[in-house]
Amino acid sequence: MKDNRPINLPLSQVIAVNSKSPIAMASILHRVSGIVLFLLVPVMLCILQTSLSSAENFSAVFNNIALRFVAWIFVAATAYHFVMGIKHLLADLGMNEEFKSGKMAAIVSFVIAAVLIVASFVWVMF
Repeated sequence: MKDNRPINLPLSQVIAVNSKSPIAMASILHRVSGIVLFLLVPVMLCILQTSLSSAENFSAVFNNIALRFVAWIFVAATAYHFVMGIKHLLADLGMNEEFKSGKMAAIVSFVIAAVLIVASFVWVMF
């Protein structure tokens, strides 16, 4: 008798299978960027509160390279999450449902997100 129950694959095997598909990577990284955003919201609110408390704190916050790096991570995650969210919304509307067009949409979304991430680095860090 054939056993049709699902099996639990090790994480390394799941990553090896999904790393070959840009569609899967876009979806997984979209979830990761959402988690990063969720975790960084309290940190960013604390940074904002500190920067608004006085003029000295404002300059201290924005002259600190580590805090600017955290702000860039937040902006980069927001940009990536936004671009991939639009891609997912278009897929929900029935666009790019075939493998070839879905793969092309994922690649185009990666390029747009990369441009936005580089632009946000220049904006935040310089």
